[in-house]
Amino acid sequence: MNTLKVKTVSPATLLGLFTTLIGFWLIAKAYYTAARLLNLTGPWTAPIYTLAQITGFTVLLYVLKKENQPFSSIWFGEGRLKDLSYAALFLTAAWVLWGILDYTGAVLGIPKTAWWKRWQVSSPPDIIPVAILALAAAFFEEIFYRGYAITRLYSLTNNLALASAVSIGFFTLIHCSFGPRTMLCILGWTTIDTLLFIHRKSTKASFYYHAINNTIVYIIFPLTGLWK
Repeated sequence: MNTLKVKTVSPATLLGLFTTLIGFWLIAKAYYTAARLLNLTGPWTAPIYTLAQITGFTVLLYVLKKENQPFSSIWFGEGRLKDLSYAALFLTAAWVLWGILDYTGAVLGIPKTAWWKRWQVSSPPDIIPVAILALAAAFFEEIFYRGYAITRLYSLTNNLALASAVSIGFFTLIHCSFGPRTMLCILGWTTIDTLLFIHRKSTKASFYYHAINNTIVYIIFPLTGLWK
């Protein structure tokens, strides 16, 4: 796409925006509540989040049909080595910013939550469900927050900065369980992700950014911890 605007939108777009910005996350909360009632715990509950994202994605496909828009209106870009190179460059900048924001949060006395212990990995097989969550989230969240939300909000408001700010705000909000200090870091992380998406006009570039990050954080780091 040469522009991030979509030529036409329909009333179904409001359903699409609700689903992608917050709806799928509310579905995830409901699914996890049901899991707790069934006494399901541990790393193998991680893909429950993926199930909620698949539910939201199914709704989004219905919305695209109502909008008379192809899948390429939310999943687009070069997707080749250039996108991958930009993703790695922007992610490096995001990690530097993460460190700065985390340090700033510590100086300000903002509490830090040990969010990484939510799905404690104690053996190599435990990596499997966490990997499913991590890589699926990279795909679905880029589709939701960048590919759909920004393009539709931009089309509705004619204001790319506003569309981006709404996407960034909701993406940060859904990480509230990570605690306020990590949310501050995520605010910076997703801002750089959004800048990458806008610069490259590519959901594929932002997916690479997200996938590399999640692979390192959710897969490589836990595996390294098991070998210590």
